[in-house]
Amino acid sequence: MADWLSAVVAAVSAAIAVYAAYWARRSARGTFTHTAHELARTLHADLTTGTTAEARDVLEHFRSGTRYRETGPNNPPPIAETHEILQAYFALLWCFERILIGRRSLTKQQNWNDTASAVIFLDELLAWHLKSWAERWPTIRAALKTSDRVPDLRDHDSLSSFCALVDEVTGPNEHTALLRALMRQESGT
Repeated sequence: MADWLSAVVAAVSAAIAVYAAYWARRSARGTFTHTAHELARTLHADLTTGTTAEARDVLEHFRSGTRYRETGPNNPPPIAETHEILQAYFALLWCFERILIGRRSLTKQQNWNDTASAVIFLDELLAWHLKSWAERWPTIRAALKTSDRVPDLRDHDSLSSFCALVDEVTGPNEHTALLRALMRQESGT
């Protein structure tokens, strides 16, 4: 009788341990999913608020010509204006770089932390922003790289990250292809 009772107790203990492990894993996955969605929300907020929102505003005014005056041989731009545009240019590029790093962190965790829904959520939040900025970027960059602004821009690393993010979220397009071609041309490769 003792052997039979010991076997039943062992089986019940094993079942309870398996059940507890299942619920612990399920609870952990829920926590991972929540945390992943919070990261996605934070990355989107980084793009749409604060200093990045200000940078987007500066670059949009620069691109459209609504705030910054045209330049020419007899009409050089003020240094402070060029500095403000340059700060905005890199602030937005670096924001895109942070988003790329966060997105890649989420995608690398998909298999064991169930972050796939957070990646989809993030991509849905970012898609139109990335498409719009990919369209605008060649124009902004060309206007900034003029001889009277910043002819030696040195933005290839950050711009490569931007192109990678656009391609990963929305797919390759003619705008990122153009930017990559410009960088290759400037690098002499």
